[in-house]
Amino acid sequence: MLYKLAQSKYMLLAMTAFAVLAAAAGFFISVKQTQREEMQLVRVDVPGLFWPNPRTLTQFEVQDNKGNVFDSGQLLNKWSLIFFGYTHCPDICPVTMSLLGQIYPKLKKASDNIQVLFVTVDPERDTIDKLNDYIAYFNDEFIGLGGNQKQIDQLTRLLGVAWFHQKKEGDSNYLVDHSASLFLIDPDKRLVGKISPPHTAEMIKSHIMEIQTFINEQG
Repeated sequence: MLYKLAQSKYMLLAMTAFAVLAAAAGFFISVKQTQREEMQLVRVDVPGLFWPNPRTLTQFEVQDNKGNVFDSGQLLNKWSLIFFGYTHCPDICPVTMSLLGQIYPKLKKASDNIQVLFVTVDPERDTIDKLNDYIAYFNDEFIGLGGNQKQIDQLTRLLGVAWFHQKKEGDSNYLVDHSASLFLIDPDKRLVGKISPPHTAEMIKSHIMEIQTFINEQG
C-alpha cells in the first residue's frame, strides 16, 4: 500500500514537472514569436519597402550604352538601382543623376555588387551613342539602357513606371513627363523598394541601405 502511494506521489511530481516544463517551453516560443512579429512590424516601416510580396521581374531585353544586349539575367546576383529619364531632360534627370554620382562610391563600398541603371523613356532621340556620352558625364560605371519603343514599354510596364511624351507633329524639342522615383531590385530580381522624391543624396543612400539590410535579414 505504501509502495503504491509512493509511486502515485512520484508520478504526480513527474506530471507536475512535465507540465511546468511544457508551459515554460510554450511561453518561450510565444515570446520569441512575438519578438519576431514585433521586429517585422518595425522593419516593414522602412520607407519605400515592398514587402512581404515583392514583384519578381520577368524576362525583358533592351540595349545598353555599349550596344550590347541587356536582359533580366543581368539583374541576378546584383543590387540594381534604376532611374527612368531622358538625356534632353532639363532638370529632374541631371539633378538626380548627379546625386547618384555623389553616393555611388559609398553604396559600392557597402555593397560591391550594386549597379546603377539609367533607362531612357525617349528612345527615339536617345541613341546608344548619346546614352553613352550622357552616362559617362556622371559616372562611367553607370549603365544606360535604351532600344526601341516596344522594348522600353515592356520594361516600364514591368516596373509600373508612368511616362508621357509631350510631342507635337514636327517638334523635335519636346519634353517627356516621367516618374522621378528610383527603383531598387534585389539580387533575386525582385522589386523590393521605391524611393520617391524629393531626393537628397543622404536620403537616397540611407533608404537604399535600410532596404538592403532588411532584405539581407530575411536570409
